[in-house]
Amino acid sequence: MNRRIAWAVVALSTLFILIATLHVAGTALPPGWSFDLTSGDAALAELIQNLLLFIPLGASLTLAGIRPLRTVPIGTALSFSVEFLQQWIPGRDPSVGDIVSNTVSTALGIALVVAATRWLWTPPQRSARQALGMAVAAVLVWAGTGFLLRPILPEPPYRDVWTPRFSLWGHYRGTVLAARLDGTTLSQDTIENGQALLKTGQPLQVTAVAASRPPHRTCPLVALLDRKDTKVLVLSVDGTDLVVHSHMKAIELTLEDVDLRWRNALARVAPQDTFVAQTWRGEHGVCLSLNSDRRCGLGYTIGDGWKLIYYPADFPAWLDSLINLLWIAGWTVGVGYWGGRAGKTGLSYAAGLVVVVGMVAVPLVTGLKTTPMVEWMGLIAGLTSPLVAREVAKLRRRRSGFKHQAASF
Repeated sequence: MNRRIAWAVVALSTLFILIATLHVAGTALPPGWSFDLTSGDAALAELIQNLLLFIPLGASLTLAGIRPLRTVPIGTALSFSVEFLQQWIPGRDPSVGDIVSNTVSTALGIALVVAATRWLWTPPQRSARQALGMAVAAVLVWAGTGFLLRPILPEPPYRDVWTPRFSLWGHYRGTVLAARLDGTTLSQDTIENGQALLKTGQPLQVTAVAASRPPHRTCPLVALLDRKDTKVLVLSVDGTDLVVHSHMKAIELTLEDVDLRWRNALARVAPQDTFVAQTWRGEHGVCLSLNSDRRCGLGYTIGDGWKLIYYPADFPAWLDSLINLLWIAGWTVGVGYWGGRAGKTGLSYAAGLVVVVGMVAVPLVTGLKTTPMVEWMGLIAGLTSPLVAREVAKLRRRRSGFKHQAASF
């Protein structure tokens, strides 16, 4: 790589690290340093974030010509600096564990570059095997996404709580007037048949008075909890969005809590207005309703896998779709690259077939939504972009050769 380009990537990756780690994330200053490798409700997700965050820095520094024995201390020093500064940033959590994870992440970036000749420029036969292996890995990730995002109903009984105060959640400033499940009035008491009602798709209905202003974070209206206070089902408001949270395997594994939301559902609800919100599981996904309006078919797709690692609920819908496209492309670009190096072989064709079948079959098997067109575009981009890049490189070499010959005359 051109050294100037490598140093530009160093600058961009450093800037990204500073933005990601030094922004205000709450209202209170941290109580002190944490010495755990990871902790909290999203502990595994945060660990994966830290392991990924410094990989571009380690790789770009190595490509810029910095020796590995110097690159690792640079990554460690940058990580220590941001963690040290987090002591005075509200909502942050300075942690020794983050420094360890970021140091390992820097080393992973170095390893990717140092070992590039072994895994990137491989002979045709090995390339075909790597293309097929990448295809299988992509399908397993998509299937895992469906497994992790599938709702789980814990053992009953349940109890309902109105406008609860949960850690890291907001508190709704409006008033809940009534709650019903399958037409049965809830009164913040035990619900013996709650699991059976939810399994049959009975609606959770909430009648509430709107707060004086939309909340700036997710605020529960009503939550159904089990004996261990597991959040079985939570109907919430976030700004003007109507949001539903379900318990799922991802939460048990301390990955991100990925919700489903109807954006701007409450945009026409004025302060102190009374509104009726409902959620239920329909035939083709989750449904939400507000007064006489409803939105059905809500659910997750295979492209939502990245949200298990990092879930910014305030991203606009178009940006969510773009990242979903890039997520699919990222998992299939290796299939296109190594399949192209392998040439027209049975294994390379099989690799392409595996990802295409996976895009269709995984949603059917795991209960995810049918793969949307934007994610099919991601598949096409992933499979074809290496081939396009190769043809562009050939064309540039030909033009360079023509210019050299012309200059010699």
